[in-house]
Amino acid sequence: MYSTFVGLETARRALYAQRAAIDITGHNVSNVNTPGYRRQRPVIEATPPAPGALQPGTGVKVAGIERMRDQFVDTQIRHTLASLGRWEARQEILEEIQEVFKEPSDIGISAMMDRFWISWQELSGNATDPGRRTSVQQEAISLASAFNLAAAQLNETKADIDQNIKSLVHRVNTTASSIAELNREIVRGNVVGENVADLLDRRDYLVQQLASDVDVAVAEDNSGLVHVTVGGRILVAGTDARELAEDALITGGRIKGLNEAANMIIPGYLKELDDLANALIEKINEQHMAGYDLFGNSGGVFFEGEGAAGIRLSEEIEGNPGLIAAADQTDSPGNGRNALAMAQLKDGLTMVGGTATFRDFYGSILTGLGLETQESMRSREVYEGVLEQQKARQESVSGVSLDEEMIMLIKYSSAFDAAARLVTAVDEMLDRLINGTGLVGR
Repeated sequence: MYSTFVGLETARRALYAQRAAIDITGHNVSNVNTPGYRRQRPVIEATPPAPGALQPGTGVKVAGIERMRDQFVDTQIRHTLASLGRWEARQEILEEIQEVFKEPSDIGISAMMDRFWISWQELSGNATDPGRRTSVQQEAISLASAFNLAAAQLNETKADIDQNIKSLVHRVNTTASSIAELNREIVRGNVVGENVADLLDRRDYLVQQLASDVDVAVAEDNSGLVHVTVGGRILVAGTDARELAEDALITGGRIKGLNEAANMIIPGYLKELDDLANALIEKINEQHMAGYDLFGNSGGVFFEGEGAAGIRLSEEIEGNPGLIAAADQTDSPGNGRNALAMAQLKDGLTMVGGTATFRDFYGSILTGLGLETQESMRSREVYEGVLEQQKARQESVSGVSLDEEMIMLIKYSSAFDAAARLVTAVDEMLDRLINGTGLVGR
């Protein structure tokens, strides 16, 4: 036989277990809007029965607190965030480059080139007209300024990217230090038997934030420590955080996208602008020097400098439009035939090995920019869709549903009430046994 008081102990355990379950449910409800929080649930187990034959169970206990998590989905989300961060960064920079070119508009290079050629065409009709000569002069200055401005803005964008990368690297290093500190607290908590679920949530949230900036690989050991690597280099080794190496092979994240923009995309468009500007300088100077100015002198250099950043109208012509070589004969400075030849350069196949005009070449730059921007936009949208699906799967496992928590709260509350009723029943039994025994016949 077992003691009657065993019933009270069973009821006590039930009260404690259901109260703990209610507390955990309340913790879930309280953190329904906390970023990175993972739903928790009590692990409720029956306690072993007392020794001996035909002994009843001794009640229930909360064996632990389970943190609801799908590690596979978490890994997928980190990879998707890295890819999404890369394409977002690329799209943002490409859209900035589109603003630099300002096409189509009246102040873009395309419109400036058209007006430049038109001014030469008009000059060919009356090469002695000072107004038309001044028009060629001013349109040349405007065209050179458009090239200069585009090159300067591209270089400024690259400088901004470099500064942004430095800020992101600093953020990565700060986050890595926070992860290492959380590793330290988690190990300490496990040693002393504390519940570290909230610390684990915070650590996972930081790792997820890290994945938006760089593509990380995460490994967790048996002691609960996570180790983070970037491009094969250790960033977090347990409780030790290291700085992101400058030569680390970063394969994803915003830093990857920005590096591509700074080292490939912008230099590529700068080179194409330089090629166009240099071709203009070469061909226009060649044709200009074949003509004669208003004073019967051979034409000199029309454009000076090199590349989009350096192209400019020669100081002599800028100071005296009469030096524009519009004629093709010394004895007829007003015939305008060289000005016509200059205007016809517009349609000359002077680019890409003699297969494209200046306008065709510039149009190919804009077309390539548009296609590259669309590619980045489509890739970003694809990864956004994938991420949305993955987060929905994560939410189904880890997210807090208020409806579900309310149902569990009712369930645990009912069990608590039943355990309290068990206390009352056992108390009544003991009262009858203690106070009623031996009173028969009195």
